[in-house]
Amino acid sequence: MVQNLGGQKGCITVEGLQKGRPQEALRVVTECYCPNGHGLLSGLATFGGFTGITVKLRNDRQEGQLSLSPIIGDPSRTFFNFERTEGAIVEICCPTCDEPLPLYDQCSCGAYLAAFFTTPKQDFANCIGICQRIGCLHSKIISIDSLRKYSRMGYY
Repeated sequence: MVQNLGGQKGCITVEGLQKGRPQEALRVVTECYCPNGHGLLSGLATFGGFTGITVKLRNDRQEGQLSLSPIIGDPSRTFFNFERTEGAIVEICCPTCDEPLPLYDQCSCGAYLAAFFTTPKQDFANCIGICQRIGCLHSKIISIDSLRKYSRMGYY
């Protein structure tokens, strides 16, 4: 069964697709864009049969790419040409236009949450986020509902 994710554009709920998991519903990002409307879904890596979200990472020492699982809350990721350093803060950019993704709010770890958009137009009502700090509890795709809830509660 596939259905829209709580009205958020660019996301679906898929039930019972993963082996070894009880009929657990997965929330999957099906559309993802930078602020300039470039698509971030890429075949560079797949996760559970779903196309990954690929971004450019950079800091003062290196530049490379990261593919993230499009399954909300799944910490699976693959780094390409980037040496992963736990605790490092990275700039997250569009691999097409090199534009840094906008920051949504400060994370509880002290870094910031970068926003990805689920529509081609930059719209913070239709976004998801991830922390800029490698290894942070929030360094996985976070739904807009969680972003809003945690922001209001002062968790970020």
